[in-house]
Amino acid sequence: MGLFKKKEKKGEETEVPRLPELPKLPELPEFPRRDKKDNWKKEQDNSEESEEEKIPLLPSFPNGSLGNKFSQDTIKEAVAGKKEVKEAEADEFAEEEMQTMQKPLAREREEEFRPKIERTKIKGAEPIFIRIDKFEEGSRTFEEVKRQISEIEDMFKDLKTVKEKEEKEMQFWEEEIKKIKEEIEKIDSNIFSKTG
Repeated sequence: MGLFKKKEKKGEETEVPRLPELPKLPELPEFPRRDKKDNWKKEQDNSEESEEEKIPLLPSFPNGSLGNKFSQDTIKEAVAGKKEVKEAEADEFAEEEMQTMQKPLAREREEEFRPKIERTKIKGAEPIFIRIDKFEEGSRTFEEVKRQISEIEDMFKDLKTVKEKEEKEMQFWEEEIKKIKEEIEKIDSNIFSKTG
């Protein structure tokens, strides 16, 4: 079957096309480097640099929300070149401190979990008024349900008696079949044993 085979042409060789050359990237500018004594120097240019062009090292701050705030401000100052004067609001520190404080554990009350049950006050024996037509309709329905239940009970009794009769009849027929088999075996052994 040549359905999935590629036909090969004799004498022709296929060449893989060449990819075009990638353009060259522009050269990166030289960045100042730090020597062993943490002094900043350029490798090629040894000229004096003014204080504005010097890149200061960033100080390290302790970890935590307050330290992170100071380090962010310091980074902003270094990038912008200007000091940002920002007054710390009392609310900022209060929220941060409140978040770190742990709330004391409160003892849960058992009353919260108990469902509240409204207690109805039962008055003394007072007459209850019911409409006569509703009472008669309810009593008719009640009697109808009683009648249907008694019919169902009678059906179950009938089914039980029928089932018992069936079982008795099945046992009778099984015994009859056993008797017939025994008689056939007697006849078979008496007649055919003498001839054989």
